[in-house]
Amino acid sequence: MSASLIEETANQDLYSEDFSVVFIGKELFYSNQTLRSVQTEFGVRAQRFETIESMNGRTPGCSKIIVVDQMMLEDLLARPMAYTKSTGSGCLAFAYRKEESARHMFESWDRAQFGEVGFLPMNVAPDAWRAILRLLMHEELYLPSFLADCATFLGQRTRGIPARPATSAPNGVDQKSRYLKLTRREKQVLQLVSQGKSNKLIAAKLGITEHTVKLHMHNVVGKIGVSNRTAAAHFYYEVAPHKAQHSAVD
Repeated sequence: MSASLIEETANQDLYSEDFSVVFIGKELFYSNQTLRSVQTEFGVRAQRFETIESMNGRTPGCSKIIVVDQMMLEDLLARPMAYTKSTGSGCLAFAYRKEESARHMFESWDRAQFGEVGFLPMNVAPDAWRAILRLLMHEELYLPSFLADCATFLGQRTRGIPARPATSAPNGVDQKSRYLKLTRREKQVLQLVSQGKSNKLIAAKLGITEHTVKLHMHNVVGKIGVSNRTAAAHFYYEVAPHKAQHSAVD
């Protein structure tokens, strides 16, 4: 049960105190070599703990990526708050080796209440794995093609439900708080959607994949409480700052 702290090796002062990558799972899945490669590649602290409780008070830095192994799926879904509040201003990622585990996580996670979750495949080439982890560190999300199909299905399942207009919120403060829950990238995607851009054009503009655009929009509609792109665009024009509406997306 004791944590394996690669930070105990030499030259730890070289690593950022403001950010760390924390793996929740057994050494079988996250070897010391894996943690060292993360530290070398990204210049951040990399740590491993078997449970979310065992990391409490032992992870310096205010922002973390918490990478949860698929063996912890049931606990993650049963106690989501225990995991999300441990990320600080960082994010939560689900590491999987089986597609069915990732699909179950994607379909069961309550994004509206607990925010978005990244996905990190563990059965890809090392270079690809590090590239996906780098995306997570920059608040980007990797969406495997089989999960993009899930996002499409979930969207189709709600098409028969009338969109809840943004004006149905009790007051403007509530609308604003929902808008502020969006990440920088989600706001950029929503801005482009409000301009009538297709997923393909949005992906090209932001330098991401169409699958990632779909996942961002899935997260956006859940967070702001609407059921389709049109309602999301209306919400944006009512809530987003005037300056943001007329500025170009970086």
